[in-house]
Amino acid sequence: MWSYDGLETLNEAWAEEATDEAEQARLSAVREFSRAWWREMLLRYGLHPPVPESHQDFTVAIGLIRTQANVVGGSAPGMVSSCRLCHSTMLFTNPDPHNPQPRFAEGIPNAFLDFERFHQNVATSGGTSSGFLFAKNLPRFFVDSADFFGILVPVVRPDGLKPSLLRYDKFFVADHGSSYTKKIEGQVPLIPFLKPLPWTNYKYKTAGTEGQGLYVDGGFTGNVADVTYAMAISRDHLGADYADAREVFAHCVPEYFKSLTTPRYPFIGDVSEEQADSGHAVFVETCARCHGDFKKTGSKTYDLVSFPNTLVDQDELGTDPLRITGVFDMDAEEKKRFLSGTVTLTHKYVAPPLVGIWARGPYLHNASVPTVYNLLKSSSRPRKYSMRPTSTDPNNYDQARIGWKFVDESAKSHQQILEQMEQEPYVRIFDPDWRSPEQWEALRQSLANVKSVKVDPTKPELYTGMLNTGHTFGDDLSEEQRLAVLEFLKCL
Repeated sequence: MWSYDGLETLNEAWAEEATDEAEQARLSAVREFSRAWWREMLLRYGLHPPVPESHQDFTVAIGLIRTQANVVGGSAPGMVSSCRLCHSTMLFTNPDPHNPQPRFAEGIPNAFLDFERFHQNVATSGGTSSGFLFAKNLPRFFVDSADFFGILVPVVRPDGLKPSLLRYDKFFVADHGSSYTKKIEGQVPLIPFLKPLPWTNYKYKTAGTEGQGLYVDGGFTGNVADVTYAMAISRDHLGADYADAREVFAHCVPEYFKSLTTPRYPFIGDVSEEQADSGHAVFVETCARCHGDFKKTGSKTYDLVSFPNTLVDQDELGTDPLRITGVFDMDAEEKKRFLSGTVTLTHKYVAPPLVGIWARGPYLHNASVPTVYNLLKSSSRPRKYSMRPTSTDPNNYDQARIGWKFVDESAKSHQQILEQMEQEPYVRIFDPDWRSPEQWEALRQSLANVKSVKVDPTKPELYTGMLNTGHTFGDDLSEEQRLAVLEFLKCL
C-alpha cells in the first residue's frame, strides 16, 4: 500500500504542516527511527514502536510491516498494515506517571490511531497515491475507514477468490472514477463510522445465545479475517494464497483470540470495594440482562460467568442507526462470495461484554461518547470533543468518569476546530460537522438514491453515522447509584 522509503522523508510532511518557523526547523531535523521520530509517530498517528511481544518478521511499528516485494512501479520495498494497527495498542499498567510500565495490549483497539493522516502523509512522502479509499473524512478523528473494505472487496475479488490486479490498481494507484468505482462512489457518504472492535471479547461473543460473531450487529459467524485477507493482493492470480490464509486463520486464530485478556484496571488500589459491591447490585438489576452476569471471585475482582450476546432493537437502544438500518449495505449474496460462514442482516446491535471496559474508550460503536460516565448520563455527553493522544500516560486517564480525558468542544464551529487543529498538531477530534457544503450535498444525493429503506434526504444530519444518542438506561439511576456502577466496572 505504501513505499517503505516514505518513512525517511516523513518529517518533511510534518514540517510542512507546522506554522511556526522554529517548529519547522525542529521537525526538519528529526531523523528516521530516532527517539524524537517515534514521539512524533505516536502523537501524530498513534503508532507505537515494536516490542518483543508484538514482533513479526519485517515489523516496522506495531501493526506496520515492510513487505518483501517492491511497490508497484518502484524499486523500494512496500509497506502494509496488519490487523494489529487498529486492533492492538500499548497501555500503561502502573498509575505512577514517572513509571507507567506500558504493556503491549493485543486485541485492545488503538483509540488514538490516525490511519487516514498517516496514509496521506506517508503516501505523499513515498510517492504513492493517496487513493480513493480514504476520501471520506478528515484526519484526527476517532474512527477509521475500515468499513471501506466491506464495499471494495467484492470489486477487487469479483469472483470471490481470484484477485483482479486491474481493479486493485484503479482503487489504490490510479485516479478514481473508473467503471469499477463509479457505482461505489455514490455509496461512500453512507458508510457508517465505526471504531475498531476488541478481540478480547471474541471468546464471549462467539459463545452467546443470540447474536454471533465479532461484529456489532451480531450477524456474521464466519472467519473474521476474510475481508482483511481479501484486500491483500499478491502475484498469485488464482487466489490460492488467499484461500490458504483463510484456512490457516480458521484453524489457529480463533483459539488465539480466546486466549487474549485485558490488563487489570491500573488504579485498582484506589477503588472502594464497598462501593463496587453496591454497584454490582445495581448492575444486576439494570444491566445484566444485556451485558451478562458477573460473580465476585476475589477482592475487587468480578468475573463474567455468562454472556447472552443480546441483540437489542433500535427502538429500545436508540444509538446511531446507520450501521444496522440498511441505508448502506451490500447485498447479502454479494457478501457471501468472499465471506465464509453465515451472513445475517439482524438490523440490531449486540450489547457488548464489559470485561476490560476501562481500556476501550471512547464509547459506543462510533466513538461518540468519551467516557462511561457520559454513557450512563446522556445529558452530560458533549456533541463534539477533543482528546490528547496517549494511552501510555496515566495522567491522560480520567479515573472518576472511566475513559481518556477529554475537552468539550461543542460550542465551537467546524472552522474553529480546523483552526485549533492547525495550532495543535497532535489533538484528536470528534466533530459531526466535519463535512464541507459539497460533501453535505453528496450525502443528500446518496440518500436520494437509497431504495432499500425509507430515508429523508432533506435531513442529512440524521445520517452522519456520528450521533451520540441512545443507551439512556443509566439516566434512571441516582447519582449515587451511577457512581457505584462505575466503581464496579473498574473491577471487571
